Amino acid sequence: MRRPRELKRFVAVLAAALALSPALAAAGDKDTDALVAVAESLNDFVEGKNEGALKKLEDALKACGGAACEGSSRAQLLVTIGIVQGAGLKDLGKARLSFENAVREDPKVAPDRQFMTKDLNKIFAEARANVKKAGSGPTPTKAGPTKPQLDALAAAQSQLAQKNWSDCMGTIAAMAESEFASAKLVLAQCEDTGGLILEASGDAKLAQKYAEEEINGDVKKKADELLTRLGNDTPTIVVVVPKTIDNVEIKIDGVVVPRDKADKPIPHNPGKATIEVGGKKGPYPYTFKSTESFDRGERITVNATDDKSNNSAVLQCILNARTPSDVNTCIETGGKGRGLTIRGGLEVASYNDTSEVDVFSPTLFLSAENPTAGWRVGGSYTVDVVSNASPDIVATATRRFDEVRNAGTLSAEVKVGPARVGLDGGVSIEPDYFARTVGASVSADLVNKQVTPTLSYHLSFDTLGRGHTPYDVFSRSILTHTIDAGASIVQSPTTLVVIGATAELEMGDTSKPYRHIPMFSDVIAPQIPRGATPALVGSVRLAPAPFEQLPDNRQRFALLGRWAHRFEASTLRADERVYIDSWGLKASTTDLRYLLDLSKSVRVGPHARFNIQGPVDFWQRAYVATETSDGWTLPKYRAGDRELGPLFGVTVGGGAHLALSDIFAINVQIDGVYTQFLDHIYVFDRWGLFTATTLEIGVE
Repeated sequence: MRRPRELKRFVAVLAAALALSPALAAAGDKDTDALVAVAESLNDFVEGKNEGALKKLEDALKACGGAACEGSSRAQLLVTIGIVQGAGLKDLGKARLSFENAVREDPKVAPDRQFMTKDLNKIFAEARANVKKAGSGPTPTKAGPTKPQLDALAAAQSQLAQKNWSDCMGTIAAMAESEFASAKLVLAQCEDTGGLILEASGDAKLAQKYAEEEINGDVKKKADELLTRLGNDTPTIVVVVPKTIDNVEIKIDGVVVPRDKADKPIPHNPGKATIEVGGKKGPYPYTFKSTESFDRGERITVNATDDKSNNSAVLQCILNARTPSDVNTCIETGGKGRGLTIRGGLEVASYNDTSEVDVFSPTLFLSAENPTAGWRVGGSYTVDVVSNASPDIVATATRRFDEVRNAGTLSAEVKVGPARVGLDGGVSIEPDYFARTVGASVSADLVNKQVTPTLSYHLSFDTLGRGHTPYDVFSRSILTHTIDAGASIVQSPTTLVVIGATAELEMGDTSKPYRHIPMFSDVIAPQIPRGATPALVGSVRLAPAPFEQLPDNRQRFALLGRWAHRFEASTLRADERVYIDSWGLKASTTDLRYLLDLSKSVRVGPHARFNIQGPVDFWQRAYVATETSDGWTLPKYRAGDRELGPLFGVTVGGGAHLALSDIFAINVQIDGVYTQFLDHIYVFDRWGLFTATTLEIGVE
């Protein structure tokens, strides 16, 4: 290494060379000053005056900007800064950045080997390679990480890979001088994994900023992608306050929200939020408080209209509800239970009608879900005890029979990114019928959960048999493919609609092996009256009584429209379904449900349903057989199932919900059913009664 006296001589020679150099004489005004600063700072560096050397170099570099110096002069300053930082101040990260900037100024620049250490030579080589790989571009304005920082970053990335987001955050937070792009990106990823989306968004923005300063395109790209996803995943809350409330004060988790911002989406982390609204309604104080739970990407709208939440999550749940009990559960849980929620219960249903069909059906059901974590599993077990003495069976001298059906279902759903994927299956066993079904579904919440498209597919493979007869003696296979597609749309904070379509392709002979079809002559058939009694039919029918015979394939199609609206203390849901199939049957079903909240624990409401349908193409009230020399000529297709003929039905009833405690509730539903058969023998109409009582247990 040069001694101080030698360095002074080196400075003098360097200055003379600069003065005599034509190239430098024609260069910027500060080139000579820059190179003199290089020599003097190296002299200070040798004497151990590192801080002073660094200041001289940085001042000279500042004065050397733009056209004041040649790029080669700035490169010499930057190389020398790297030497002082790395060998003198032991900051290899800053030394690397200075070397990279020097190579960008002058690709041919080379440090004086007398001042280089083994580590500096390695770092300079890496800097040259980095610049060559990145190509020409802007000069970084921020130093990269040191080796200890990179080691800590690697440890944090390992913790993140193991989903240990808490320790990952701790490792980054404990990292000295951790303000660099890669660290901020990993910190944002740790926070995202832990559900701290708002914090993650802030750190991802810092990662973007630092990446731009460090000219780190890879981190910048990852930070951009993370910010885009976090924007879609950030839940928001909209608070709608009735216009009749004055002096409004709104708080979310105790923090006051300006009145003019309450009806705009307010970002929040996934989990729970407590919304409080205070004010005056006329001369009286008004208070509202609700604790809402929500998942990633969910937008909830809280209507501050009573002492409980009233939001789009409730309506979304109501849209999918199949029974009054389901609707009650939607309202009670704010749409669905949050966190780990276990629900179960027992439903006992019965049906009795004037055609002597009696059904007793207890069902056990159990489910567990954690919507915040993104999963749900559930199952049910049903026993149907059916006693049947339908008029057409009695008329053909078939004995009354009792059947027991055992049925079970299992289902599971998991959230994968913005989508939910579900699997389900079921088995039903009767003495003469064995049904198996498997299916899968996928749905996604789009446009801040304003639109939720859904697609599902189910495969049923059934075996039809005859009672007390082994399947290997008599059986028929029936295969059914079912595809459902639809979408629910949030029209407003209180109104939702859903549209859907179903296509069902059935292959196999579904004719009942017990049902005989009476035959008539072409003279008698037109005279058979509607609702003809078994005695009358028996007195005029022909001798042949062939079994029912239906086509061995059927394609069914249906369209569904559903509308739901949540008022301040009530809910209205209306359904319309139209149906057509390849047998020519056309039908329409309209269903209305209304639930009124009498109190926090009591809810009642009426239910009405109307359906009407036409006959299948081959339907006849009285089928004609013709006797020939070769025997009887029979209709190719013949049906005795009264559900294939023209009819209409009216259902009127109501239900009640009583919450006995926070975890117990009882639902009761009673419906009267009237059906009139418009072109049938044996039966003119039917009166029925359906009842269902459900005990529900829910633990969150």
